[in-house]
Amino acid sequence: MLSASVIAIAALCWLGLLFGVALLGERRPHIFEKRWAIVYALSLAIHCTSWTFYGTVTQASRSGWWLPPTFVGAILMYVFALKFLRRMVQLVREYNAGSLADLIAVRLGRHSGLAALVTAVVVIGIVPYIALQLKAVAMSYGILSHGQLAESAPWQDSALYVALLMALFAMLFGTRRASTMAHNRGLVLAMAFESLFKLAAMLALGSLLFTAVPDGLAINLPANIPPPPDSGGFPALILLGAMAMFTMPHQFYAGIVECRDDGHLRTARWLFPLYLLLISLPILPLARLGDALLGPSGVPSDMYVLALPLARGEHGLALVAFLGGLSAATGMVVIATLALSLMVVNHFIAPLRVRAGWGRDEHGDLRGELLNHRRVAILVVILLAWAYSRVLTHNEALADIGAISFSALAGLTPALLAAIYRPQLGARAVMTGLAAGTL
Repeated sequence: MLSASVIAIAALCWLGLLFGVALLGERRPHIFEKRWAIVYALSLAIHCTSWTFYGTVTQASRSGWWLPPTFVGAILMYVFALKFLRRMVQLVREYNAGSLADLIAVRLGRHSGLAALVTAVVVIGIVPYIALQLKAVAMSYGILSHGQLAESAPWQDSALYVALLMALFAMLFGTRRASTMAHNRGLVLAMAFESLFKLAAMLALGSLLFTAVPDGLAINLPANIPPPPDSGGFPALILLGAMAMFTMPHQFYAGIVECRDDGHLRTARWLFPLYLLLISLPILPLARLGDALLGPSGVPSDMYVLALPLARGEHGLALVAFLGGLSAATGMVVIATLALSLMVVNHFIAPLRVRAGWGRDEHGDLRGELLNHRRVAILVVILLAWAYSRVLTHNEALADIGAISFSALAGLTPALLAAIYRPQLGARAVMTGLAAGTL
């Protein structure tokens, strides 16, 4: 096991490095200018959250698939539906839409009620997914420091302090400008950097497959007899994975809002699928190895990527795996809370404040107050997700929680398709369908 201080110092150093990369990208906006298409494509890998490190191993253990079904959907979307993605990028630029709620509402008559409903659905759907990230961090910290999953009081929960650090990062680099259409180059560069680290960490875990099993570990489950496959729901998960490329708020922000040039999508068309294929390579072998070595001992399959290196005495590799999962969670949480804060302020808080007389003073500068509202929204969403993660302490596996969020947000797809291709349907019809589908 590793001491709590070593884990904390390593985590803080990594988050500090990520902060430094974001600062570099902001202060030197022309850095990697000629290679920004690659940076953009790598930033799309925020799709690989802590679920990639932990939950997909459980999926592989259950089903025997080496490529997660949601990854299959994402790959199919970028390979075969690039025209649809390009259309969204063009509409976002044309209407100055900073979020999914903005785009749907502005195409359907600028209906404020529809924008508020879309925002509510996004909050309902994404909070469990943010909670998944925090739960994964807490679980991995427990395995790394104590060798087991242990309960803790709320004020001793490591996920709480990680959540607050993520909220601080989102505030520092997501609420510096009042404009929702100002491209955040620093944040995009940081997400591309953490994507490279995630890939390196996952491939490093693959080295476990080529090392000898320690004498003290007995294989109690025959490795050559795989468990019965359970992939009945995979067609639906493939579809959900495709729709997640534009219904997940962090994916919409990174893939659509932050796309500075339509031509960058051509690079993303091959680089993003290649990334997903590479990061998936060790998943099934690690699941099989974990089932053979750790399954009979009751180790949760979500934690195989940490428990396997610990069982072999490779503490450095276990720490790298922990930082990879932390990095994956950080990227998703920062972008998702930033996107949510924009929607909550624009479609909940600002309309209420305007009705109460906010902004009637022509000489008042409201930008500072607007940014403060966004910061508060980020903090509230983070704390709400943390509270949700506390409720899930004894509940579903990470893979199941992720599927729930994907399903909830997929209900936005008909509304978005109507906004893009059939705006004449009208806001009320779309609101009725969205409300019924969500319920």
